[in-house]
Amino acid sequence: MDYGGSPGGTGQDGADGGGTHISARADGRSTITVAGRDINSMYFISASSAALAALVGLVILLGMWQPWQETAGSGTRDRTGTAAGPERPGGSSTTTAPNREPTPAAGDDEEPEDSGSPEASPSPSPSDSPTPDPPDPVDVAFASAGVGTCLNVYDAGWGRLNRDRPAAVDCGADFAFSKVTTVTTLAANCPSGPGRWGWGHVNHDGSSTALCLDRVFAAGQCFPAKLSRQADGTIRGEGRLFSVWGCDRTQVPKGLNAIMVITAVLNGGGCPQRTDRQTLSWPVFSGAATVCAVQRPN
Repeated sequence: MDYGGSPGGTGQDGADGGGTHISARADGRSTITVAGRDINSMYFISASSAALAALVGLVILLGMWQPWQETAGSGTRDRTGTAAGPERPGGSSTTTAPNREPTPAAGDDEEPEDSGSPEASPSPSPSDSPTPDPPDPVDVAFASAGVGTCLNVYDAGWGRLNRDRPAAVDCGADFAFSKVTTVTTLAANCPSGPGRWGWGHVNHDGSSTALCLDRVFAAGQCFPAKLSRQADGTIRGEGRLFSVWGCDRTQVPKGLNAIMVITAVLNGGGCPQRTDRQTLSWPVFSGAATVCAVQRPN
């Protein structure tokens, strides 16, 4: 077989041509003449030789065309910000430079640098929070005096009470001188008349409370009064019925002239008369009861 010799190649043994001359025989031996020199080689022509030649050609083609160089920059970003690409043939790997984040332009919002864990804001100490004012004890006393509460409270004799706040006592005690009948907002709402009192109080928050009191009368108690003798010889008296006065005292408030001693408290009927002294009667609680009293001897 002759493969493209130069013009002037004239036969199998001709060496004057400058081209390549291949001579093949059936025994499998061939003679290759290149540039006037003979090169002897052994070859074996078969289907497997053709397949091997094709595989060698494919390897050469892949060596010339390296597709991984074109796709190395398209790897996925890992946690450290670098791009991980495919490995080169032979087991070595290649990486590209880390992708840098764009520098924000002037005027753009920039996040502050992380200086570590954020400082915990100081929790307010108990001294920082305002301490509420303690409740006013007088407010508490008025709020605690409900209907039916008995008090050691009375008119001291000059038109004012003996205490500045209610103080609950046993209703069976000798010093239970008044009783709460109604709780309201204004003393003017309380019923008036002999033996009654409206006790008002303004609370610390500006609200108001009023206790409506009835005098608790008992035989043996004393109160001051003003007595006057009438033309017919009878005695007429004006008493401070909400007052409690010491029966052994020698003086009375200004404008009064007598100390009266209670002899009975009646729910109806007239007061029994005595032979030694005139017994006077005073209707109380809008006429619901009657207080009987005589003048204490001087």
